[in-house]
Amino acid sequence: MTIDSISQLSGMLPDIKSGGITGNSVNGGSDLGQKSFVSHLKDSISQVNELVDQADKASLNLAAGKAENLHDAMIAMEKAESAFKLLVQVRNKVIDAYNEIIRMQV
Repeated sequence: MTIDSISQLSGMLPDIKSGGITGNSVNGGSDLGQKSFVSHLKDSISQVNELVDQADKASLNLAAGKAENLHDAMIAMEKAESAFKLLVQVRNKVIDAYNEIIRMQV
């Protein structure tokens, strides 16, 4: 069983050197052939959902006696919990940024 490294999360962040998030890329367009922030966010949500589903299956198999390895089930549950906590923190930061933009005076 492999554990994904945190370096895979670097693809979720906008590239500051190439201009980061622009008006076009936020609306789903692609500047410089990059994926938009929204598409990265959707991909991340689907990956977290898959991890949660895997953890649910592992816990159900463990409870039903179908799985013999407790370690794999616990690892799947911890991966799902960590990914979900990361997703919640990203959501919180996006909400904070939105609220800060709303408070700006024009």
